[in-house]
Amino acid sequence: MTDSAAGPWLRTRTYDVMWCVTFTYGIGPEEVLSRYGADPRDARLLAERDAGPLYESHYPDGSVLRAGALGDWSFCFEDCGIMGILPGPLTALSWRTETLALHQSAKGMSRFAHWRDGFRSEGFEPGFPGTRGEPPHPWWDAVQARRDATGEEYPGLVPVLEAIADHTGAVPDADTLAGPLLTLRLADTLCTPDPVPYPLPRPRSSGRPLGRFLGRVAGLPPR
Repeated sequence: MTDSAAGPWLRTRTYDVMWCVTFTYGIGPEEVLSRYGADPRDARLLAERDAGPLYESHYPDGSVLRAGALGDWSFCFEDCGIMGILPGPLTALSWRTETLALHQSAKGMSRFAHWRDGFRSEGFEPGFPGTRGEPPHPWWDAVQARRDATGEEYPGLVPVLEAIADHTGAVPDADTLAGPLLTLRLADTLCTPDPVPYPLPRPRSSGRPLGRFLGRVAGLPPR
């Protein structure tokens, strides 16, 4: 992915609007919605312009989830939502696989996280070394290298999406997000809850998933 793909999308997401996107390997869009806590049977294939009434329904409770597939990965995008950066959905999404999450708040702050098999392996605010965490931190290194390559003091989130694209092979561009995606509104009370207590000890390989998630657990091929 190049700036020509990421730039137009990011420029449509202004700093006074929060949004969130997740990428999960090896499961389909229906399963993604299920792991958020939704019933995928409630989803409709809607273009962005046709999803407007869902945003207005019961606002501000809940979040509009829009899920689609990109090769071996599935993504879920939220405008004005934060479910995709919460521990509950990320625990469920990443169970027996891996999930990447990127969130921008309404105040312009951003967060990136990488989760694997129900646990966060890395998380930080791009461009702020104090949030980097202990080494090794391959995702921080990958994002920072791309930030440095721009030569800009504030390159925005394009370097983060480039790092994600290098790992996944693709990210949704503006046309993908505007086109038809599996869409539904999920109430806050139905969102997959955080594990309790959190964090929990790492389970044995035969352990059960943390938190609540609906639907089957996909078997993943070796990578």
